[in-house]
Amino acid sequence: MNAWLTRNGWKVLTVSTLLATVATPGCLGEAEPDADAPYEDYSVEALTSACTASAIRAGTPDARRPIIERALNWVANGVIYSQSPQPRWGGYRTDCSGLVSMAWGLPAPGNTTHSFAGGPWDNGRSQRITWEQLEPGDALNNPTHHIMLFAGWLDERHTRFCTIEEYNWGRPASIIHHTIHDVSHGQPYRSVMIPCRASNAPPSATPPGGSSGAGGRACFSQTLNREMANLSCVQSRFDRTWYQCLDGAWRVGNGAFGRCASSTPLGGTGNATCRSDTLGRTVSESTCVQSRFDERWYQCTDSGWVYDPGIARDRSGPIGACSTYNALR
Repeated sequence: MNAWLTRNGWKVLTVSTLLATVATPGCLGEAEPDADAPYEDYSVEALTSACTASAIRAGTPDARRPIIERALNWVANGVIYSQSPQPRWGGYRTDCSGLVSMAWGLPAPGNTTHSFAGGPWDNGRSQRITWEQLEPGDALNNPTHHIMLFAGWLDERHTRFCTIEEYNWGRPASIIHHTIHDVSHGQPYRSVMIPCRASNAPPSATPPGGSSGAGGRACFSQTLNREMANLSCVQSRFDRTWYQCLDGAWRVGNGAFGRCASSTPLGGTGNATCRSDTLGRTVSESTCVQSRFDERWYQCTDSGWVYDPGIARDRSGPIGACSTYNALR
């Protein structure tokens, strides 16, 4: 039996035995301080893809801003992953669950993944929500592995999103890019990641989908970092697809659901650049790179690196044909 299965063997112990044994539980909610299995090593492309602190702040409702700012403070200070409580950082463990606990203002040293919503030791400090209800400052919890602070959607279609995480030994708190199609320990995110919200979380300044208005609800545009009126048409900076706001939700199409209340195309400069640590240089927009860190394919866009598994097959990414195609050898 390997070490991973041995550690999961704690589930056969009684709760009282576990609680008596726990010293400094980490992301897995296990009994020894070194029992945490590192989540994974993200590639530099994934760490920098489209997600920036300024964009996250712009898309966060004012009432949720303190949660995000506390997490971004750990990012700005390069707080290194640790399962031991850190006096310098308020007595919290600086692991995945410690970061979320700190951002939510829960007592130090923090919850474990087991005690957030969906976990076997759920202590009621958080509650389950749906993927559609996710807002900046909520979290995604896999009770047996990892938790990440949700920091906002990247595209109008809600397929790509930013998180703030402590994720691995020797690594600092980071802003990371994910898609709903990502896989964790062989399971798709939508199957194993439980959206949850702090029980004491403040409401958003604007309800999901925007405030009601004449003719339908508004939509928040990640491309423009502002709300757009019902029937507005926006070309997404993330995938260059046209979307139209239809009663609080973005639908694919440019005027497909009626005359556009306004029409906002992207600029056509095509002069963005991205830093690739795989290639060791800065590359131009449309460049495609297979990352040496995770072997995934990314394309440089005007919103950063974008992961797209179809690049390997089509030599084309979310913004079109690859200007250069850089495969690992």
